[in-house]
Amino acid sequence: MFTESGVLFPTDFSPFARYAMPYAVAIARQYRATLHLAHVLDSAVFSVGGGHGIWLTKADSDNLLASMREHAESRLANLAEKAEDAGVETQCHVVKGKPQNETIRLARECGCGLVVIPTHGRSGFDRFVYGSVCEKVVRQSPVPVLSIKHPEHDFVAEDDFTIRLERVLFPTDFSEFSGQALPYAVSLCREFGARLTLVHVTEIPLIMPEFLPETVTTLDETAESSARESLDAMTARIEDVVVEAELRRGLAHREICQAVIDGDVDLVVVPTHGRSGIAQVLFGSVAEKVARLAPCPVLTVRPQARAGGFETAPRPC
Repeated sequence: MFTESGVLFPTDFSPFARYAMPYAVAIARQYRATLHLAHVLDSAVFSVGGGHGIWLTKADSDNLLASMREHAESRLANLAEKAEDAGVETQCHVVKGKPQNETIRLARECGCGLVVIPTHGRSGFDRFVYGSVCEKVVRQSPVPVLSIKHPEHDFVAEDDFTIRLERVLFPTDFSEFSGQALPYAVSLCREFGARLTLVHVTEIPLIMPEFLPETVTTLDETAESSARESLDAMTARIEDVVVEAELRRGLAHREICQAVIDGDVDLVVVPTHGRSGIAQVLFGSVAEKVARLAPCPVLTVRPQARAGGFETAPRPC
């Protein structure tokens, strides 16, 4: 699916990034792709007059930039050597700017079909205040993003970079938008002989008055019946893959994460709408929440840009 395109791996050299590195190497080797190793020198640190509360002169900023660039180049060279020992062609990039912006720019300019990115899995006030580079990349990337966090369920062996993908989960709301992302999950299942689980979560309307239980029950039954028919229709259209269908009720991101645990899932493939601004603050994104909270790697796909850096689109199901 990612054959002979590039794989971008942005790293901050943290333990989280070290944990994610084998995924980037394994996928690049599997698909004969060039692995682009990148480190972004955060431009906020080098602001003349002060960065993160530190006063810097122009000379101080230049000296700090040169020192950090040299250090980053050395560390990327070490990572490249390990990847090349595994038979993967590499290129290294040290750039200055905002991490999420430079990651997205490099993905475009280097012709990458996939970004493999570590995530800290932050939650609560800390994530709200500081944000997450991973979430911003997931929201804006023109190509699919594989989010990796530690610790979690693995499907790549760190010792020999082999990929053991046995169960893939695909959440769906039956929209055309969701349907455009399904071929990625189906293609991966075909390539690795994995089982595919389709999941739809029926969410109870929050605006429904509590004093109308009969109406709520009727709506639930109607929604579940319709969802079951849609799941059966999706299953019937998928060929050459063992497919299971599951219907859940509750909050979408929580039920998806629970389905990962219950099904011992290796990978979640989920479409993301790329919402931003006030809508993102108020409503959030199921895909971003799943990428942050699911106890396994998560591949997010923006269908409107799904051709991206791919050589060809996945085979339709």
